[in-house]
Amino acid sequence: MLSIQSLTYLQGGTPLLQNCTLQIFAGQHAGLVGKNGCGKSTLFRLIRGEIKPDAGEVTLQAGKTVAFVEQEIISSNQPAIEFVLDGDRELRQLEQILVKDTHDDNWFEAQQRYEVIDGYGAAARAAQLLNGLGFANDVQRQPVHSFSGGWRMRLNLARALMHRADLMLLDEPTNHLDLEAIIWLEQYLVRYPGSFIVVSHDREFLNACVDRIVHVHARQMDVYTGNYDDFERARAERLQQQAQAYQQQQKQIAHMEDFVRRFRAKATKAKQAQSRIKALERLTRVTPVHIENGHFELRIDAPERSPDVLVRVSDVDFGYNDNLLLQKVNLVLQAGARIALLGPNGAGKSTLIKLLTGELKPVSGMVECAHDINIGYFAQHQLEHLDNAATPLQHMMRLAPKQTELELRSFLGRFGMGGDEENRPVETFSGGEKSRLALALIAWRKPHLLLLDEPTNHLDLDMRDALTLALEAYTGAVVLVSHDRSLIRAVADELWLVADGKVQGFEGDLEDYKTWIEQRRSEGNVQVRTIETKSRQKPPARPNRKMLLSKQSKLETAINTAQKELAEANRQLADPATYTQRSRAEIDQLNAVHAALEQKISELEESWLELEMALEEQT
Repeated sequence: MLSIQSLTYLQGGTPLLQNCTLQIFAGQHAGLVGKNGCGKSTLFRLIRGEIKPDAGEVTLQAGKTVAFVEQEIISSNQPAIEFVLDGDRELRQLEQILVKDTHDDNWFEAQQRYEVIDGYGAAARAAQLLNGLGFANDVQRQPVHSFSGGWRMRLNLARALMHRADLMLLDEPTNHLDLEAIIWLEQYLVRYPGSFIVVSHDREFLNACVDRIVHVHARQMDVYTGNYDDFERARAERLQQQAQAYQQQQKQIAHMEDFVRRFRAKATKAKQAQSRIKALERLTRVTPVHIENGHFELRIDAPERSPDVLVRVSDVDFGYNDNLLLQKVNLVLQAGARIALLGPNGAGKSTLIKLLTGELKPVSGMVECAHDINIGYFAQHQLEHLDNAATPLQHMMRLAPKQTELELRSFLGRFGMGGDEENRPVETFSGGEKSRLALALIAWRKPHLLLLDEPTNHLDLDMRDALTLALEAYTGAVVLVSHDRSLIRAVADELWLVADGKVQGFEGDLEDYKTWIEQRRSEGNVQVRTIETKSRQKPPARPNRKMLLSKQSKLETAINTAQKELAEANRQLADPATYTQRSRAEIDQLNAVHAALEQKISELEESWLELEMALEEQT
């Protein structure tokens, strides 16, 4: 479906991508990974046709469509659900035809196509997308401009998902999502019938929803079958094999060159020496293993001594505009505690962190910190308080004026800011570089307690791994808010649930929390179906009995076809030969197809029952 052949793209005259080849076929789910700045977003722009390659070609199969998430934050008076529905352009075009009174051939063709794409269920699908991304049912008809920038980016994502595209391009779709919405999105993408390419630095997200990894590095693209964990194992093996082959070849070359030096001038050996020279010229050289820049070894030290109780919260209430967000919160943070806060978006996780730092004051109750404890607080909004005109070294010198420049440079180097980077002004930094600087400033103070609110935003996978290792080794207390499940699993010993105005210990692990989310969402499905029912009260054209029977007949055909496909999938999964003759990726794909077919049949049968009820109402 998508073919990239011998692609080269220059940036400032220097190759960013060079002689790259990639094929994406129908139904493939690919993760695009690589260090920040390696060319991932540029590749998306090339696929969309926004920019042209300097050599090679990017070809999308004729008639295929591409969907992507707009990065512009739109402000309009349009209701959110209508904004999302606009993502299905064909739907909107058909609606314009169907509202006309002239029922000509064009109208009947549009009506037939409208049924094929299930236009009557479009509003329900849009509502479900919004619900999954965290929009409560009572706000889905609010105007777009009433939402904050982060929520408008969610609207852009929902709009892209509404587009029934053959290929979807998703560039860091989880950046503006909380854990609840991320879990919903990965489940949605697992069932997505088309192809997609997703850029993400979240390994668990990639593990859940992709079946191949495209690794962009050193201006090249390598494709690995499987999820992100499979990629890491396969790449480690490849690098090891390459290193061994390189060492072996270097020994061979050294031996041949030594022979040439020793015997080139001797008449009796000149022929053999010339033979070896020609062999050296023809030799295909194995390149040495290149470890990309950006390997970090972070370390965050804690004080040698710490009070047993760091913070005590007693009967705290907090809210905005007379609406209490948190009520009667009682908790004790002890030395060495390692806690992750879970809960729906807007439930008060970040607010609780700010109460612990003292940035917010409770409406009632008390937040008491132990005497002389040092709290390290990281949140994304703090990056805006960095001095854009100053360099990392200047930031450190202000923090520690008595330390030598050499000591401060050495410390910054631990956070990947050595060399020229420590002398660059912050205004030239990316979000990831600013995050590293903020973490360095926190680490210098050797905090007793780390309060971290989404510390991995803007960090690539290598930096996330380095931060995870640093937090595992850190001996102080940690309270963490993060949508990175790998980080939570590695760092937290306790899970606290912030929901419905309460803060309490959560009995279970992240899988149990996933179940809690699904149960909570299922309780809200009644509201979604209410929207669905309302949306069908005013369709562009009211379906008559003949139309309903026609649609029901098509559904019966689709159900029969899906059931045959499911039976074949069951047969293959029950066949022992499947597990001896197929790769793990093929078996995983077969299981995914099986699950998708079960879901499809369930949805088709539900639609059939709805039509049956509609037919009964007309009799």
